[in-house]
Amino acid sequence: MNPYKEKFISVMKGRISVFIDAANLEMSMKDLYVNPKDIPDSLGNYTAEDLAWRVSYKKLKQFIESAGTTTGAAFYSVRFDNEHHDRFLSVIKRSGFRLITKPLKEYQDHTPDLPHRKANFDVEIAVDATFNQDAFDTLILFSGDCDFEYLLKHLRGRGKRCIVFSRAGHISKELLAAASQYFDVIDFRDIFLEIIPRKAKSPASFDAGPRG
Repeated sequence: MNPYKEKFISVMKGRISVFIDAANLEMSMKDLYVNPKDIPDSLGNYTAEDLAWRVSYKKLKQFIESAGTTTGAAFYSVRFDNEHHDRFLSVIKRSGFRLITKPLKEYQDHTPDLPHRKANFDVEIAVDATFNQDAFDTLILFSGDCDFEYLLKHLRGRGKRCIVFSRAGHISKELLAAASQYFDVIDFRDIFLEIIPRKAKSPASFDAGPRG
């Protein structure tokens, strides 16, 4: 068994609820290096530079459910209102996640080449997690955003276990300190990540630009 999976299962406590900050997770995956030894035989005609990692949300949901009773799994994402992204959101929904979306906002205080965009879900995730805290014993958060430090401290003060998944170099020191346990998603590449050709675009461009 993957030793990180063993560690993950060992730190679970009671009922589990999952909160995914889609933009943060997808952006942290964007430039993740593909080691040639990880390339499957079916993609053997590609070089590592032509390939990229992405999250298989179906496998992720199955993995979480294998660790214990899941009472909630929510996916928070900007909505781009195009066919490509609509298909992606349909896949997320079919994988068993509750979708929480909102449109991308653009402000006119930057140049056209560097627009000011905003579509973060800090408030929505914090409110939902707090409002539903009686429904779970372990919170699993996919994000590296320091703004969740206060939420994790609040929940841990009420006896909840708070597990954070992110990428090395993409997680704030504040969130690291506030979490009960931190895991790097790359250590679970054989469980819920997959390799795809770069020409097959990522589910959407999640770069929301400067945050306001």
